[in-house]
Amino acid sequence: MIRWLLLIPFALLIAIGMSSLFFFLASLIDPLMATLTGETLFVGFWNLVDAVFSSDDPGPIVAEAMLSVGRIMFTLLVLPPLVIAVISEVLKMRSLIWYALATGVLTASVPWILRGATRVANPAELHVSAILGLTGTVSGFVYWAIAGRDAGGRSHSISQTPSGS
Repeated sequence: MIRWLLLIPFALLIAIGMSSLFFFLASLIDPLMATLTGETLFVGFWNLVDAVFSSDDPGPIVAEAMLSVGRIMFTLLVLPPLVIAVISEVLKMRSLIWYALATGVLTASVPWILRGATRVANPAELHVSAILGLTGTVSGFVYWAIAGRDAGGRSHSISQTPSGS
């Protein structure tokens, strides 16, 4: 019971934090991600500033912008490790490969699932998916290191030894 109340949420919190740090660093270090992140932040910031200054009450505009950023971060960084952790606990999966691979694949596929359109991806989209996949892999590895090795609990069997007196 303590596992469900303390260990799993703690492991998810640390795993999400580490994957967020990895994603942030990848967005700074990787040239394509840096360009994409920089352009997105630049355009988004100036659109927000433009909307705020053209409105009488900027509060709802800023609140909606923060809510949108929160939704994106939740969908990319929180939802995949949470889903894999729940599936793993139900199925009592303990493999590092399972956690890392499943979380990585799910994180990398989130943009493709949300888009819903079927078309051939360009190299930049595949590159971003690879970075997202690595982000999910980091999350899966960290979760496994903290809580995944003991998923489903240990089987406690009472062995009866013959008492020969």
